Amino acid sequence: MPESHFNPKDFTPQLPESVEFILSQLQMSGYKAYIVGGCVRDMILHTLECSDNAGLKSDLAYQNLPSDYDIATSALPSEVIRLFPRTIPTGLKHGTISVIYDNKIYEISTFRIEGAYSNKRAPDSVRFTTELEQDLQRRDFTMNALAYSPHTGLIDKVGGLRDIINRKIVCVGEAHLRFNEDALRILRVLRFAATLDFEIESHTDSALRECAKNLCYISKERIKDELTKLLCGRAAEKIMRKYSDVLNVAFGGMISFEGLEVRLPQNIESKAFVWALFLAQVCDWGKTSKRDKADKILESLKFDNKTRRYVSEILKACEIPLETNRQEIAGRIIALGGRETREFGHLERGCASEKMSGDKELSISGERILRDMIRLKMAVVAQDLTQDSAQKGLKEFQKNMEQVLVSNLPLSLKELCINGDDIKALGFVGKDIGRILQILLEEIVSEKLKHSREALLIRAVELRG
Repeated sequence: MPESHFNPKDFTPQLPESVEFILSQLQMSGYKAYIVGGCVRDMILHTLECSDNAGLKSDLAYQNLPSDYDIATSALPSEVIRLFPRTIPTGLKHGTISVIYDNKIYEISTFRIEGAYSNKRAPDSVRFTTELEQDLQRRDFTMNALAYSPHTGLIDKVGGLRDIINRKIVCVGEAHLRFNEDALRILRVLRFAATLDFEIESHTDSALRECAKNLCYISKERIKDELTKLLCGRAAEKIMRKYSDVLNVAFGGMISFEGLEVRLPQNIESKAFVWALFLAQVCDWGKTSKRDKADKILESLKFDNKTRRYVSEILKACEIPLETNRQEIAGRIIALGGRETREFGHLERGCASEKMSGDKELSISGERILRDMIRLKMAVVAQDLTQDSAQKGLKEFQKNMEQVLVSNLPLSLKELCINGDDIKALGFVGKDIGRILQILLEEIVSEKLKHSREALLIRAVELRG
């Protein structure tokens, strides 16, 4: 994309009022203040995408709108605390204060120079400085070392704008030094390449491969977060093919990427489903031992138990014969918890750091598992023209499943027209109450029993003997 398409002097992005207020408060108090890092990069990408689409805001342009705004300033942490009434000393040691304004959190960091990194993750010490350029020189990649304020315009001291325009990821300074300082940057560069569909510059490429062994110093939780973002990226398949050796290290050698052609379709909202889709392919689903392998991978990356169960249930559901009839499908749905409740919780993060859009709280039900199993299998066979019969089988299975779901058939105990109190009134106690309800549900599904209050109570009395 020619650089003439972007004139830095015309770069005047609209900032949220809260961000403009924080910048102005700092500047009016005599301090330098800028938004920095990923938010500036994303606003430039947004401008470029809109320009490249003749002023039309494409879906890609919307994706590049920043969700977080990090602010860098010459003010010391104590001065930031004095200026704003609601603050949290998030990273006081490294000069970062979280400011709460308009019910959102913004990280404000003092310009700093970093000391040596002895643990391959964080600097042993920092020195504060009043110079923005010294702060930008310590950052990881040129595209993340840009600053902006309405007062000064765009500030680019390391060629970050050029690299964004050329869609290249380049380390600030010497690449080996950057990756030896903080090994997490090895996965960050792959994640950015996948999410932005950028190429990795040759020196940066060589350095990240040579330093990949340092990933052993990074916590599994951080590796999990970066891999999740990578798998959700629009160029994830390309990055996995090109950097399979590095990813093999990240996965602790538990996955051999050699010869794999992993398919990861775009626009998948659920991170858990992306992992299920990925593991279904790399772990050769269909064998119990392979499900165990998938679970061990998730366990090694410190995934929560609910996500592990969700992935395991989908991989297990992949073994269901597509010829399964409606009655058997109903039994599967019941065994997995019934219809989807569609009650989700959602935890929003503030604007303090790069946001990874999260799953809505996982709801594991028979309907959800079978729907996602169909999506998974469709995604795997969608690009394979030899799989016409598999696609037809999946569509037939889906048709049968939809007929079960829209029917009046109860698919969980709570959907029965009687409840535990009714069974208790018949003289049942303890575990027998649930056992009788389960028998009634199974007999309704198998068409041995009519789903009416009278029929269920009569049958319950018969079961009492």
